[in-house]
Amino acid sequence: MTDPEIELPPVVSREEWRNDRIALLEQEKALTRKRDALSAERRRLPMVAVDTEYTFDGPDGEASLLDMFEGRRQLIIQHFMFDPEWEEGCPNCSMWTDNIARGHRNHLHDRTTTLALVSRAPREKIEPFQERMGWSLPWYSSYGSDFNYDFHVTIDEDVAPIEYNYMDAETLERKGAEDHLDGERPGLSVFLRDGGTVYHTYSTYARGIEQVGGANYFLDLTPLGRQEAWEEPAQRVSTKRSKAGGEGIRYPDEYDE
Repeated sequence: MTDPEIELPPVVSREEWRNDRIALLEQEKALTRKRDALSAERRRLPMVAVDTEYTFDGPDGEASLLDMFEGRRQLIIQHFMFDPEWEEGCPNCSMWTDNIARGHRNHLHDRTTTLALVSRAPREKIEPFQERMGWSLPWYSSYGSDFNYDFHVTIDEDVAPIEYNYMDAETLERKGAEDHLDGERPGLSVFLRDGGTVYHTYSTYARGIEQVGGANYFLDLTPLGRQEAWEEPAQRVSTKRSKAGGEGIRYPDEYDE
């Protein structure tokens, strides 16, 4: 039975499908080459020494940014949205984290890279939520420090001038991104260690964090896509909606198998 709410692709012959697929392949290859060139430019970015001595509350107690490297040369931090007033972390961040937390991080470790989570919520809230999610990633609290504000993932005009995704308040308002003017925001930051000196090399925000892949990139391969309203054509398959975050996004333990 065909679901009337779903706009299905047209049905054609195998030969017609193959011709259209080959035409799309040329666009995909162009995007791959462009992505490779963009990654090379990213690696050429200059870096900035991190002079502030941030203090975090981690799985083993008090930790510095240098401690978070765990002796490796590189550190990737996911700025996980978890306000100190919340009882649960962000569903969108949880979906992204679940894509990598259950896998083998030894592929990163073998390339001298550590992946960690940082949230502003205190450890007493992080720990039960992490246990519920079943994640073993190192997760640090930045509660009481300026780390989140300095890296523009907690937006509070009373603490620091508004900036998110390298845009000030006026630019965000002009672009209709008023939801970025306050509160917790997602992001990824990358650091490089040279001896005892830590350098900030890269940060990306909003949909920029999608470049690491995950479930959404698998869904992008399908005819129904992510089933979000902004997609073209928009598909409405699941009627379930999240309590927060994007449409249809729930905590990993709330999905029906």
